[in-house]
Amino acid sequence: MIKFIGHRILNMVPIVFLVILVSFLLIELVPGDPAVVVAGDNATPEQVQQTRIELGLDRNVLVRFFEYVGHVLTGNFGNSLVLQPGRNALSLIWEALPVTLSLTVLSLVIAVLVAVPLGVTAALRKGTWIDQFLTGMTALALALPPFVIGPLLVTLLAVSYRLFPAVGYQPLAAGFFVWISYLVLPAMALAINPIAEVARQIRGSLIDVLDQSYVRTANAKGLSSRRVIGKHAIKNAAIPAITVLGLQVTRVIGGTVVVEIVFAMSGIGALSVNAVLARDFPVVQALVLFSAFAVLITNLAVDATYGYFDPRQRKR
Repeated sequence: MIKFIGHRILNMVPIVFLVILVSFLLIELVPGDPAVVVAGDNATPEQVQQTRIELGLDRNVLVRFFEYVGHVLTGNFGNSLVLQPGRNALSLIWEALPVTLSLTVLSLVIAVLVAVPLGVTAALRKGTWIDQFLTGMTALALALPPFVIGPLLVTLLAVSYRLFPAVGYQPLAAGFFVWISYLVLPAMALAINPIAEVARQIRGSLIDVLDQSYVRTANAKGLSSRRVIGKHAIKNAAIPAITVLGLQVTRVIGGTVVVEIVFAMSGIGALSVNAVLARDFPVVQALVLFSAFAVLITNLAVDATYGYFDPRQRKR
């Protein structure tokens, strides 16, 4: 198992290098003079020159790239030029991270708690009206983006019934129930698509597993259906479902860009939008790197779980 994880980490090295290269080229690929773009149309020549120095554009591109790699490897992601001039870009991300992390984790928890029972129920009732209804609902959920679901939830549960706050965010220090109340609606908006994806995957995988010879043998030995399904079938059907859930992390992180704007939450998604609109390239670069590293770590965690669900992976 350790060898398996080590091999995965080695495979991540070229991906990390590619991500660093792409983030570095964000400034190089800006049409026109990046210093003029960042400084603004009304900037004086002195301000443009100062911006060029701050971006390092007055030096050779190869020199800047290797310096950039060195800074990234030491955790120096540069300073904000527009949003909060002079402030380290990484500190802006750390400040916004609790909002996005809370929202992402809660949405994935909701997705798992809802998708697993739906997928199992559909698989065990294959071909019945229950299966057809659940399959149709998941297909509908896949067609609804978070920016459509969010306002609907606000209208129904925040405006009409006043069960949850409509917008904003409160930290955990304000109290658990206060914290969770501000997260429920945006997390539900983000969780709809992952619920549909994971439920459909569990249904398909479980149907395939239930047709395997070892499941039929377990049934023939007189084991209870609950034990056969809970101990054998679901555990093996979970492997492709976990892969899909890992892929949903990327979708959820991307969805926070819209959801945090809709619900007026100051997380990484909102920070990304503000940084792009303000053309604060150091912050944009830091966000690209941070998001890529988060996805890579998530994929590594998903790979690590295979050792539990598939004992063959432990021997690698």
